[in-house]
Amino acid sequence: MCLIAEIIHTCSNEEVAHAAVASMGADFASKVGATAGNYGLSIGAFTARAVLHFEKIGGEQEKEALRAAMNGADQPILSGLQHILLPVMESKGLDRSDLSLALTRTRATSERPRPRRTSKKCCQEHLQSETSSN
Repeated sequence: MCLIAEIIHTCSNEEVAHAAVASMGADFASKVGATAGNYGLSIGAFTARAVLHFEKIGGEQEKEALRAAMNGADQPILSGLQHILLPVMESKGLDRSDLSLALTRTRATSERPRPRRTSKKCCQEHLQSETSSN
C-alpha cells in the first residue's frame, strides 16, 4: 500500500490516530491536544479529521511535500502524519466547517473496519483517485 494511502487508511480511525500521536512523544501530543481542545475534540478525533481533510483537499504539490517528508524517515507513517498535522495546528488549513464535513466520515470509519488492500493494484487505484480528484 502506498504510504499516503496507509496514513489515510489507518489514521482516519480515531483510536489509531490517537495512538499514533501519543507515540510521537509527550511534547508533540500535548501540542496536538491543545489544538484539538480548541476545537472541542479529542486528540484522536482531531487527528482523524485532519487526515481526512488532507485526503480531500491535498493537491499534488502537498502530496509531493508529504512524500519528501516521509522519504528516508525511520518511521515514515509517523513522519507523514506529523507533516499533515503541523500546518493544521498552525491554523493554516482546517476550520470548523472542514471538521464538520469530516465528522460523518470519521464516525463511519471508526465504527466499522475498512478492508485492507495491500496490492500494487490498490496503490495504482489510489494514485488514480488522487489525480482524478484534483
